[in-house]
Amino acid sequence: MKPLAIWATGVVAAFVALSGLTTATRDTEQVFVVVDVSQPMASSLSRVPATLDGLDDQQYAEFALAFVRGTEMQSIHAYQSELEWANQDAFRPCSFEEIEAFPEASTADERILITTAESCSTAELDGWTIIELGG
Repeated sequence: MKPLAIWATGVVAAFVALSGLTTATRDTEQVFVVVDVSQPMASSLSRVPATLDGLDDQQYAEFALAFVRGTEMQSIHAYQSELEWANQDAFRPCSFEEIEAFPEASTADERILITTAESCSTAELDGWTIIELGG
């Protein structure tokens, strides 16, 4: 019985050491989040903070945040551990034609767009995760 206890303790210790090493050497993922603040998003903007809060619960990730409305694009903050939303008023028609112009769009490990089904088409956004908020 004693050899089994020694063996089990060794296996557990090896597993803990391997888990700790894996965690310590894991790369941080960069996630670029863009919020559509065009007129079709007006009724859904109140849900953006909760959506962002759910996204930034990911471990080993840092987030850059921006918004787009029509042809206006603006960065809210560069990469950091939490998403910090600054309330925006919805206006102008939507357009995602220039969304790839953000520098973070080409360097991020993951790209996320928060929009609604009533907003403009996202079919051309290859490689983006689309989160559609209801009204």
